[in-house]
Amino acid sequence: MVNIEIVEVKNHKFLFLDDYLWMWDLPHEQELQRDIAKQAFGDVLVAGYGFGIVTKFLIENPKVTSVTTVEKYPEVIDKMKEFGPIYGKIIIGDFNDIPENKKFDCVIGDTWAEIDQLFLGDYRKFKEKAQKLVKNDGLILAWGKDYFEYLLEKEKPIH
Repeated sequence: MVNIEIVEVKNHKFLFLDDYLWMWDLPHEQELQRDIAKQAFGDVLVAGYGFGIVTKFLIENPKVTSVTTVEKYPEVIDKMKEFGPIYGKIIIGDFNDIPENKKFDCVIGDTWAEIDQLFLGDYRKFKEKAQKLVKNDGLILAWGKDYFEYLLEKEKPIH
């Protein structure tokens, strides 16, 4: 069980997960999530619900036919119900444990606290699992993907 606390400051929410600032809904964050949602299509799988920002934008995208979110902590969903509707289908569990028998058109990840080299391992783990869940002609999207892909590219040996 985790402790979820949401603090509101000047009409913006900040979510603390066991006293660690995990996410926020500032305008820039909403714009980043909107940009991700605009790229999505078909059946979408999202790793991490958070404030439901990307999920809400996905539901509004006419190219998206379904949205399923895997959220590790049921406490996040319970807390978000206090602030409004929950968007899409929710599966409580670890994204890395999702069976690979269904393939999605898009897989979206947002399970790391920050876009920082410290979380490259988390991104790598997400990407490996997402590759098993996305259709051959599908798309993997993620918060901070460009930066993490840059870091992965830097790791490759030069021949």
